Amino acid sequence: MDESRAIRMAAWAGVAAVVLLVGGVALGYLVGVDDPTMSDADILARLNNDARQAAAGIAPPMVAAGVAALLWFATGLRRVLDRLSGGDPLAHAIVPAAALFGGLTITGVSLDLGSAFAAWSTEFTADPNTVRALGMAGQVLALTGLIGCGILVAVTTRITRQAAALPTWATWTSYAVAVLCLSGFWSGGIASATFALWLLGAATALLRTPHPAPPVPPPAPAPTAPAQGAPPSDTPAPGAERSEGRG
Repeated sequence: MDESRAIRMAAWAGVAAVVLLVGGVALGYLVGVDDPTMSDADILARLNNDARQAAAGIAPPMVAAGVAALLWFATGLRRVLDRLSGGDPLAHAIVPAAALFGGLTITGVSLDLGSAFAAWSTEFTADPNTVRALGMAGQVLALTGLIGCGILVAVTTRITRQAAALPTWATWTSYAVAVLCLSGFWSGGIASATFALWLLGAATALLRTPHPAPPVPPPAPAPTAPAQGAPPSDTPAPGAERSEGRG
């Protein structure tokens, strides 16, 4: 696979990451408890609802697939940043930053939905206070994972700005997104929404980035033909046999 096609596929993986992550988090929200003021009756009703339990079964795989797509996008983005910066070591932080976000997000979603999975068993008796604690722990972990998004955005913005590949308004907008993500624990859903929009914009820019054409190998030299009228190399010249006989 040539490099330009690989980068285009990584860009589409970024679009898929947004769809899968948003869908997985939305399904998890149907059954998770992220509001500690929710009444005990409402918490138990959410856990024992069959449709919400089914949503809890779909959400984690969708989030995991979204994280995998985000890592794919991050590898393509890093390749482009390496080319723009001439090999700046800062570009190596792109993939670990995406992995930090993905790991904490999956852990947070799992904690939030753990009680719903346990509710499938008839031997489990849900404790609303425990459900509240697990839900809040999951929310804290997932929001803390936005730090990885902030690093990803900040590194990308710095390298593209130094390469004069980003206009001024886009630079300041991206830095604002990075600040929101770094403070994602307090900004709540605003940071998540702005990062999703930034990711869509970055994937679009990656699709429109011109890629260098693969090098064309030089043509093989044509075999040289013997000069017209010259005898073949393996044919003795006229008179050679006579000279050998005289010797």
